Amino acid sequence: MVDVGTFNRLSPDEQSEYQRHADKFVRAVLKSGTQDSYDFEEKYPIQNINGMWCLAKSGSTEAFAGIKSSSKAVIEALLTGAVQNYGR
Repeated sequence: MVDVGTFNRLSPDEQSEYQRHADKFVRAVLKSGTQDSYDFEEKYPIQNINGMWCLAKSGSTEAFAGIKSSSKAVIEALLTGAVQNYGR
């Protein structure tokens, strides 16, 4: 789970969307083959692909774990949680 401050900055709809994606996202991060949170963030930067926000490898149009959102804040919150909690 992301820190309370980041979560509380999301709108109620964004909070619901974050919660829908959180478990799947955490499992995918653990299976990503990255070494640490820095490595993960470098390999999967936030991108806008066809009007939807996601994490994706540079040059790829495939969203990490299939997670896309119209809200950049939701994707930023997922990434923040991954960086804060990697390996815990």
